[in-house]
Amino acid sequence: MSPTLGTHIERVWRRRRMVIAITLVCAVGSVIASLGNQTTYTGRALLSASTQTRAPEQDAILAQGYSFYFNDPSYQEVVRERSGIPDDVTSFVAQFVSAGPLLYVQATATDAEVAREAAGKLAQTFIGEINGHLDASRQQTIDDMTTAFDKVWGPKLAADDPEADTALLQLQKEIDDLNGNQTNRLTILQTDSGTVAMPASKVIPLASGVVGGLVLGCVVALLLGARTRRLYTEADVAEKTGVRVLETIPVGGGGVDEERRQVRLRHLANIVAKSSAQSPAVVAVCPTTPGTVGSEVAFAIAQQRAIQGVHTVFVRANLRDGAQDGPGVAEFLSTPGALHVQRAAGPAELDIVSQGETTGDPYGLFDRERVRELIGQAGDNADLVVVEAPPIASAAEGQVICDVADRTLLVLEAGRTTVEDVAEAIRVLEQMGGDVIGAVLVERTPHPADHSRHRVGAGATETVRAADVRSAR
Repeated sequence: MSPTLGTHIERVWRRRRMVIAITLVCAVGSVIASLGNQTTYTGRALLSASTQTRAPEQDAILAQGYSFYFNDPSYQEVVRERSGIPDDVTSFVAQFVSAGPLLYVQATATDAEVAREAAGKLAQTFIGEINGHLDASRQQTIDDMTTAFDKVWGPKLAADDPEADTALLQLQKEIDDLNGNQTNRLTILQTDSGTVAMPASKVIPLASGVVGGLVLGCVVALLLGARTRRLYTEADVAEKTGVRVLETIPVGGGGVDEERRQVRLRHLANIVAKSSAQSPAVVAVCPTTPGTVGSEVAFAIAQQRAIQGVHTVFVRANLRDGAQDGPGVAEFLSTPGALHVQRAAGPAELDIVSQGETTGDPYGLFDRERVRELIGQAGDNADLVVVEAPPIASAAEGQVICDVADRTLLVLEAGRTTVEDVAEAIRVLEQMGGDVIGAVLVERTPHPADHSRHRVGAGATETVRAADVRSAR
């Protein structure tokens, strides 16, 4: 399956409820429209294009050609008018019999007698049209021959020239041959070949409505998917923003789904590790929209690297979500001193720097040199520092964090992040010369209760001073 086809299928599937609704509306509409349908009758007249002096397959080709000519829309208007058939004849066609010289002229109406008479009138009119053209062409040929004869032999015939009499006999023979030639002429075999009743059906309108509604729904879904500014898939992100998606994190919840989610998070941690070879490496994880996805992705990267035995410090530098997990980033930036580090209850190699307590707008705390000193102390004796940054498009301090960090990972939330969100984040980072690894697309934000296991609580950590952590390692 090509990526393009997969993208189209995904866009339709994402809007499947809308597609189903459109299909149902079209199906119901078709059935309602067909309630007034009546039984129709089709009358038939049988014609033949057979010629004794020609092969049967050639007659079959001629019959097919006459059928196409009869069914031409421009000719049908003419033959309707010339036949004088009533307006309640809903349709009429010519249908050739396969591999034979025969063709049927069929007329359909809501009255059996009207359909029968209309088929006969149409057949007579069509025969008159075709044979009339052939007769006119033959008569023109005879007239041309007679004119040429009179010019050459007329005077000699008046003078009783024997050669003129012979030429006259020859002319008469040629005229008789022309008059006896029945090639390409149509003959009517039956003006009434039977009338067939077609009861009104609800199944055909219903099927047509379902198929038409399904096609219409898919087209609408594809158009909406192409025009929407929200980003749902890796293809959407690449097509509409040009940003490379490193990994898509699926919804967890338990069982196989949670296993898939954990595997994807570990893939992401491996990609981040490869892109940050120096030690200590500082990676800023920056969401493009407010919410919990940025914090969850940042914590998952730090946790997975710690599981691999890499001493990792997770710095919670997003001071806008109101969390207060003891002294941390806010206190360090506001008052010079040692950085408070919390020992995580999970992997032994994972330490956490909490947000701390803030009042008012935290932007004033984020002096670039203080942020650099913060990250420097967090990275003492650490191999990796993962910094949870606030949404860069709505919190200016995120710009400072991403500038100080070595690399920046953007976090997009499927169905919520827009093209404009990503464009603004990229614009701000480019202004500061930020180095963007790429983006991670999270399929949806987990329930807030799920996020609580990533929070640092008093019972889950041990608060130590940075100097004590360094001396203990």
